[in-house]
Amino acid sequence: MISGYTLKKHIIMLLMLSSFSTQAYQLNDKLELAGFARAVAGYLESDGDILNNYQDEVTLGEQSLLALQPTFRFNEQLSVTGQFLAHSNSDRESGTEWLYLSYRPGNHWHFRAGKLRMPSFAYSDSIDVGYTYPWITAPIQVYNNYLFPTYNGISGEYSYAGRNFALTLEGYYGYFDGDIFMAGSRVDVGAKVSDITGLMLNLKSHNFDLRLSYHTGYNETDIPQLDPLRQALRQANFNNSADTLESDGDAAFYNVSLGYDTLSSFYRAEWIRAETEFDLAPSLEGYYFSAGHMISDWTIHLTYGSSSYSDVKANEELRPLLANPDPQTNPLFPVAAGYYQLFDTVPNGSLDTYTLGARWDVELNMALKAEVTYLNETAPRSGFFGSNFAGSTPTDPGDEKSATLYQLAWEWIF
Repeated sequence: MISGYTLKKHIIMLLMLSSFSTQAYQLNDKLELAGFARAVAGYLESDGDILNNYQDEVTLGEQSLLALQPTFRFNEQLSVTGQFLAHSNSDRESGTEWLYLSYRPGNHWHFRAGKLRMPSFAYSDSIDVGYTYPWITAPIQVYNNYLFPTYNGISGEYSYAGRNFALTLEGYYGYFDGDIFMAGSRVDVGAKVSDITGLMLNLKSHNFDLRLSYHTGYNETDIPQLDPLRQALRQANFNNSADTLESDGDAAFYNVSLGYDTLSSFYRAEWIRAETEFDLAPSLEGYYFSAGHMISDWTIHLTYGSSSYSDVKANEELRPLLANPDPQTNPLFPVAAGYYQLFDTVPNGSLDTYTLGARWDVELNMALKAEVTYLNETAPRSGFFGSNFAGSTPTDPGDEKSATLYQLAWEWIF
């Protein structure tokens, strides 16, 4: 049995992942063109804070976008698909989001090669397409913490659909070289991750769906901002402390998603954990629970989300140098103080969010949404808030922050 929400979701995903086969413009017998757009307005009520570039003024420039997705089919088995996005947010570069060669040798197998979307989350393939999910902003404790959304490489997928269940198994391999994101904002370093490998399993049976994924890679990112401090520590023979500033090492990412749909309601939970060998990058856990009810063309939904960072531990060999703050008699004091100050600024807090939203499906391919989210740090330095006071933070960084985000959105696929 397929529920009403599940049926709608399947239609949407078919439109998306099959190059909008129902909506696509057939330019000729081999070339199709489809696309999507969203306009999102937001306002953050807070004490001088910034969240995802939202602050205490109405803005349309953070999540609005326009995209085109052409597909050229050589034959029934072989095709090339691209996705080109124009972002309003300066933190995200406009340009090529996807570009891959697709080969389907039969009904069960699908192989791709090129620039591909990382299959990290339940909504990874359609996270830019707001029409495909109920929220305006997907739960930030899960979806704002991805380090990189795409990779260059290959993937293979096996699908099976039976009477009582459907199964999809995907594996991939590749590399990444580009910008990384933490808490929704671009980090000013050029990231390099090699040997990216992952497995994803998706099971569907009646009203239930379960998704499990595991991803790993080797981080080769160099952070030039750390070079002066690291070099100073090595020159002073504090090599153990210098080693904690080396970013190279393995990274791993885990995801579990569970959903249940009925004819008039839906329920979803998703959990992530990210780990690295970089001492300045704490482990992260995040999750959300979401429930919604459908009445005709309207959907009302509630979501609770939470995330927390692990503590980072600095090496203790420099601690005695803090006893004498006079740089004349203790020239290594600035180095020691800078080292511990760096660790003291790393996010190690937690954040809870509560979201109430409404969606009106105006047409099969168009929706209007309204949403309000209350954000509350349950431990300071959750990693999500910034300050719009240039050069300083208006409140004690040890204070727990809170804010309310109001959003309106128009979503369209064509």
